[in-house]
Amino acid sequence: MMFHHFGFPFFLVSLAAYFLPTIVAIARHKTNLVGIVLVNFFLGWSVIGWIVALVWAVSTERVDQMASPQRIPTAQPDRRFCSSCGSQGPSGSRFCARCGQAFS
Repeated sequence: MMFHHFGFPFFLVSLAAYFLPTIVAIARHKTNLVGIVLVNFFLGWSVIGWIVALVWAVSTERVDQMASPQRIPTAQPDRRFCSSCGSQGPSGSRFCARCGQAFS
């Protein structure tokens, strides 16, 4: 009879332990959260899948993997853009050095 009272709390602790990689990934605001959740949900029952999901959740993200706004090249005052290929040339030149097109 004594074990009956520990059934539901044990279930909650077990569920939290199973989804620990997901909880860590959410807390760390991981960019690949969906992948971690899927590995944890479908492969977490195996010890290896759970460990892979946990290592993935606690690993640091490389800077080039993090979302960053796209940089748009800005024209410098002493530069001209070629309308044909888009490369830059000095403001005094009449033709593009890359494609030979005349600057307009």
